[in-house]
Amino acid sequence: MLPQFLASVDPARVVRTAGEIVTHDRWNSFDQFHETNRTLLSAYREAGCAAEFYEIPTGGTRGDGSWIIPEAEDFRDATLDLIEPDSRRLLDYRKCPWNVAQWSAATPSEGVTCELVVIDTPEQLACTSTGSLAKRLILTRLPPVQHLSAFIRTGAVGLLCDPPVERCPDAVPWTKFGWGGIQLDESDSSVIGLAISAASGDALRRLRQEHGRLVVHARVDVHRYAGSHDVVSGIILGREDPDAEIWAVAHNAEPGALDNASGVAACVEIARLINDLIRSGKLAPPRRSIRLLHGYECYGFFHQLAHVKRLQPPLAGVCIDTIGARDDLCDGVLRWHATAPASASFVNEIGATILRAALELRPVYQLQPMPFVSTEDTLLGDPKYGFPCPWITNHPAIGYHSSADTIDLIDEQGLAVCAAAMAGYLYYLADAGTDEALEIARAHTHQTINQLTTPVARSGPRMELLREQHHASIQRLKRLVWTGDHAELTRIFDLLMDQVANAAGAYSPPSRPAINDASQVDPRSSLIPIRRLPLAPTPENVRQSLLDQLGRSFPKWVIYLADGRRSVAEIASLASLENESDLELRNVIDHFEAMAALNYVELVAAADFFTEARLASDLVSLGVRRGMDLIVHSSLKSIGPVWGGADAVVDAILSALGPMGTLLAPTFNHHLARVFNPLTTPTTDGAIPEAVWRRADAKRSMHPSHSIAAIGPGADDYLRDHLTHGVWAPESPIGRLIEASGFILSIGVGHDRSTAYHLAEISLSVPCLDSFGSVDRIVQSDGQVEMVRGLAWRSEECPVDPRGLDALLDPLQSHGIVGRAPTTLARAADVFAARRAQLGDRCARCPIRPHRRNL
Repeated sequence: MLPQFLASVDPARVVRTAGEIVTHDRWNSFDQFHETNRTLLSAYREAGCAAEFYEIPTGGTRGDGSWIIPEAEDFRDATLDLIEPDSRRLLDYRKCPWNVAQWSAATPSEGVTCELVVIDTPEQLACTSTGSLAKRLILTRLPPVQHLSAFIRTGAVGLLCDPPVERCPDAVPWTKFGWGGIQLDESDSSVIGLAISAASGDALRRLRQEHGRLVVHARVDVHRYAGSHDVVSGIILGREDPDAEIWAVAHNAEPGALDNASGVAACVEIARLINDLIRSGKLAPPRRSIRLLHGYECYGFFHQLAHVKRLQPPLAGVCIDTIGARDDLCDGVLRWHATAPASASFVNEIGATILRAALELRPVYQLQPMPFVSTEDTLLGDPKYGFPCPWITNHPAIGYHSSADTIDLIDEQGLAVCAAAMAGYLYYLADAGTDEALEIARAHTHQTINQLTTPVARSGPRMELLREQHHASIQRLKRLVWTGDHAELTRIFDLLMDQVANAAGAYSPPSRPAINDASQVDPRSSLIPIRRLPLAPTPENVRQSLLDQLGRSFPKWVIYLADGRRSVAEIASLASLENESDLELRNVIDHFEAMAALNYVELVAAADFFTEARLASDLVSLGVRRGMDLIVHSSLKSIGPVWGGADAVVDAILSALGPMGTLLAPTFNHHLARVFNPLTTPTTDGAIPEAVWRRADAKRSMHPSHSIAAIGPGADDYLRDHLTHGVWAPESPIGRLIEASGFILSIGVGHDRSTAYHLAEISLSVPCLDSFGSVDRIVQSDGQVEMVRGLAWRSEECPVDPRGLDALLDPLQSHGIVGRAPTTLARAADVFAARRAQLGDRCARCPIRPHRRNL
């Protein structure tokens, strides 16, 4: 396919698209950013994509580290005029939008007249007394983001910034007082921000030296307000599994052409060329969806990842940021940076392989694979909540973040080959099936084993990191399979992980939390962080007291190594391998304590973890017996910290049931999956059911919205013909559990989560449910997608609240504690009977009817 992509890409068109983006984004103003996004919406629709517009309001919780933009800001005009010793205009926003610093305050409408002073060193700034520069404008080469508090303390009207731009003395630097806003503790600042070129700044310094005093008049018309910023998506819909997505992110809302109109334009071209080939019959639509996203760097993408409800995180992706540079700007090098440490690293080699092939066909650049470097957007490589996200870039040595970043810095052929190669990368991952997933897994295993045998990998921490990356890759690749036998596929993937473990030799990660040598120095180093929120906090939204503890230059991705099994000291050891220098343990401790204060992690002592054996004992005390058949409804969080997580809870239940008992779990997707594949569709019922169905010894029923998983000798009998009989028929898995005098185990949840009560509703022929009232899609064993009849759920909530079942069942069930979770054990037949009694004859008079879905 790659030659087709290279032949179909239109070099002139993609550069024209970049120019259209720059037309609006160059003004660095939110009203113009909205215009860019409307342009992109139209472009994607014209390309044949589904297009989405996601609006994010400004503002939010202050001080919790979340990635919020406190206010929108529109630039209208700005000028700076020299008054003494002569008269001339020094800058004009309308001629050069780079002349105004982002997050600058406004002046009064008539402007301000002030003396110009020079402060170019931290020492000069430190010696300036508080309030001593009132009615003065400071000319400086100091970076304002790093020194803004000190500048504010001087009482100055504002800053005139002129840091040099490499090899571009006449270029105006892109100046910001903050990234998504001013630092929280400085947010009341009324300092104006202006920028000029280094050459212009030098001329002013000479003029001041010659005349002793310069007086200027500044006028800045800026409007800050409660507004919004946007994320635009162009979506190439998957032909078979549209809910599974591969992402490409390329930020806009910046004034440069290379950084980053080039990346956005490449994504639009990817959509055009793939859809053109699909329409012409030369290419099949990809199996999964490809989503191309654009918005404010980090703040847009992170909000969408964390807040938009979706069935599962994206499977993989890429950050396309600053590509297509002229050869003389990037030394002819195209860099492919690895995804974040601890995330699924198989994408690194896939991308590099495709790029090498593209550059062999069109040798515009030399490819240079590189280690992970955070461009902040690549924090999307969060292994728990995000997706493996490498970064492609021609980061330029000349003109970066300045008015020199214009469209003539882009090489048509360079941008075209990058777009075609990324089309290949995205399409390959979006269309991969079982054969590709196994091929990648075997190749990645071979590569990892080779790395483990090198001298540099023989240290325990390096081996653990390689094993972690391989484990993350295998778990992610399991989600790319399409057909096959679940048990056999799981066995193959597990075997590949065993091969890596064997290659690692004597070293293996601890099976239980252990006190290490470092903990003798500081006991806090033995605490184990458990992640609670996605991604990592932004320092801009953290109070100064916590910010110092967090560490301004501390690598944000270190939190990704917190897997609920490693101590702070172990994380420090692993993080040092990926950092340029060792991280001091006390700084890592401070960092994680600050993370805990921001609720990004929970710090747990090793002794406070619940073990499989302890949970099994709790279950036996509750009344779970060997040979019992039961279905579990659960909340992992309610149990407290578990050593081994959800898998350990499943092991504890199976241990209590013994080899003759059968464990069932709801693996519903509640109609969030447009296509159900029993091999890959996740459940929305929590971590414990997810752990059940992914085990090699688990079976899963075929039902598009309400499948059931089972482990044990009765699994096949319980699950057979679920689709044929209907979701809650007497012959359904739950109906058979009731008939077999089975039980319902409710860990940390009430009986409103017990799916057995729906059988009572069906048995009463309630008018609000129809087991075959909707049309759904499932993946059959041969890989074909088939239309089937499935559940039509009621259009409104039932007025007879099922939470009332707990009181009715209280005298009939066993009560206990599993870990920290209040837990009950009830007969499924009792839940069935209680719901029938609760409903009585009220359903006949109820006006609620099913919502029928017809695809």
